[in-house]
Amino acid sequence: MEYLSLGVIIGSFSLDGSLKILSSTDFAENRYQEGNTLYLRKDNELVPVTVNKYRRSGELDIVSFLEINTVEEALAKKGYEVLIDKKEAILPKNYYHFYELEQCEVYDDKDHLLGKVNKVEEYPAQITLKVKTKEGKLFQVPFVDAFIKKIDIKNKKIIINVIEGML
Repeated sequence: MEYLSLGVIIGSFSLDGSLKILSSTDFAENRYQEGNTLYLRKDNELVPVTVNKYRRSGELDIVSFLEINTVEEALAKKGYEVLIDKKEAILPKNYYHFYELEQCEVYDDKDHLLGKVNKVEEYPAQITLKVKTKEGKLFQVPFVDAFIKKIDIKNKKIIINVIEGML
C-alpha cells in the first residue's frame, strides 16, 4: 500500500486519549470522518486505527481513535505521522494531490513544451509549480486560474498562460 501524510501527532488533548494533530491536509473533515481507517507510523511501526471523533481547535485537529483510550496511550503516540491509504484519499473534482502534479509536462497555449513540474511548493499566498526546462532552468507558475488553463493528470500534461517575464 502507498500512503499520504495527513499530519503529525504533537500530543494528547484530554484524558480520553484524544490526540492533537498538526495537520497537513486541506480536507481534514473528510479524512477524519467517523469510521475511517487511518494509520499511525513511526520508524518501522505502522498501526491501523479507526476514527471515533473529530473536531478542529484553532490550528490543530483533535481526533480520537477507537484503539487509543487513555492519556498514556495518546502520549505514547506523540511524534507519529498520521497516514491514509492513497486509494482512500479521494479529492473533489478539480483538486489534485501534489504528487499527481509533479513530473507533468508543462506547455504554453500554442502547445510548445516548456518543461516538467519539478516540485509543488505551498506558500501562504498560493501554491506554486516549480518547472524545470530541458536546459535545466527553473521558473515558477502560480497555481491559480489566471495561469493554469488545463490539467490532464491522466496524460501528465498542464497547459499554462505565459506572461512576460515568467520564463
